[in-house]
Parts: sequence; structure tokens; C-alpha cells
Amino acid sequence: MLLGAIALYIFVGANKKTVEFLVSTDGEMKKVNWTSYKEVKGSTMVVIAATFLIAGFLFIVDTAFSSFFSFINVLER
Repeated sequence: MLLGAIALYIFVGANKKTVEFLVSTDGEMKKVNWTSYKEVKGSTMVVIAATFLIAGFLFIVDTAFSSFFSFINVLER
């Protein structure tokens, strides 16, 4: 663990470019317009609903194809 801490210090603390990059990244992250909880929740619900609708549609199509191919004796049940 001590070796990991030393390696981290050498890579981050002693490397001026890395420090400047991390500081500028922190500044840019504060400027970002983050999505509100309400928007994220709404978008998540849309994705979940769409997933279930597509899954239901694919189930119906799969069942129809399976029945059709069983009817014409391509598949055996």
C-alpha cells in the first residue's frame, strides 16, 4: 500500500503537467450544466418503458414465427 502511495505521488504530485490537467479538469467540471434529478428520472422511465415495449413486441413476433414454422412443419414442437 505504501508503494502504491509513493507511485501515486510520483505520478501525480511530482508531474507538473498532470497537476495542471487535474486542476483544469476540476474547473471545467464546475462549469458543466448537470441534468436535474427530475430529468434523469423521467429519461430513465422512458428507457425502461421502451425496453419493455420492445421486449413485448419481440416476444409476440417470435411466438408468431414459431407458430407459423411449426404449422408448416419446419419446426417440431
